[in-house]
Amino acid sequence: MSQVVATRREVQQVGAVPARSLPQKADVTGWWVLTVQPARAEVCDAVVRHVVTPLMAQARFLGAERSFYLRRLDAREPNVQVHSLVRGEIAGRLKRFAQALVLQCSPQLGELDLFEMHRGEYPPPQGAPATPHIEAVMASFGGIKGIALTCEVAELSSDLAAWGLGRFPAAGTRSAFAALLLHDTAYAMMRGPRSSLWPDRRALSWDYYWTRHLRSCTESFGPQAERARQALTLRTAAQIVPALNIMSAIAAEPSVDTWRKRWGRAMDSYLYQADKARISRSAEFLTLYQSRRLINRFGIAPQEEAALGLYSHAWSPDREPKTDRSRP
Repeated sequence: MSQVVATRREVQQVGAVPARSLPQKADVTGWWVLTVQPARAEVCDAVVRHVVTPLMAQARFLGAERSFYLRRLDAREPNVQVHSLVRGEIAGRLKRFAQALVLQCSPQLGELDLFEMHRGEYPPPQGAPATPHIEAVMASFGGIKGIALTCEVAELSSDLAAWGLGRFPAAGTRSAFAALLLHDTAYAMMRGPRSSLWPDRRALSWDYYWTRHLRSCTESFGPQAERARQALTLRTAAQIVPALNIMSAIAAEPSVDTWRKRWGRAMDSYLYQADKARISRSAEFLTLYQSRRLINRFGIAPQEEAALGLYSHAWSPDREPKTDRSRP
């Protein structure tokens, strides 16, 4: 995703948010993207808690149709991007709110750069061409209806991940929580209450789904991907039982149970509505996409996610807490 370049000096001294994309008219609704880039990679989680979460809440309060976040996990230039579907007038107010948050948090988080980007009017005016970015996104998710359903889940996914970052600041417990959610996402697709209404949701076996997930997480290795998968599987084998024990302990927490059920219901509903709307994407594609975006929001890189998928694959119903765990 393209960004507008600014120096930290500009942001710190005048609180500016440089932008070179076309300005969004006050009464026009479109996608507005604000990137928050810290000087230090290790504060990205804190950026989510102290800047991104209140910014999303403010966006929704002011009338944003959607607001969610994604993370760029590049160690050299990590950042967090807030995507909001808003009128131009609201985007301006959110920009000023973000500047105030950055100034407030700078003593704790250090220097933070803000970059904004206007993605163009959305939905595109009837008879007018969409911007290349919006056209590509519409093609990926089956048009306007597909994007609407995807963004609805993205909002909940953002809230869930932000909660998880606050509840589980330690990497080990956070990863265990993420592994539970990976499991729940696949479970909702294949065995959710309405899974029988779309045969495609039950077309894959449990084992094959996790093979696909592993391949998805390791495709960046290119020609060495198969060797990387084999090495990861061997390296992870001895860690599965300890990981499952941590997952069991975390699953017993009432707040975790509540979020897991909520997420499972959301995924079941998402896939049901996607089928009902005749979205031209497979259940596997939609599930893997939402699954991987959720883990991205936790700040977990694909290679680590691949290992978490092996734990999720091994998780079984008999490890669930001895409570009513109707799924999702």
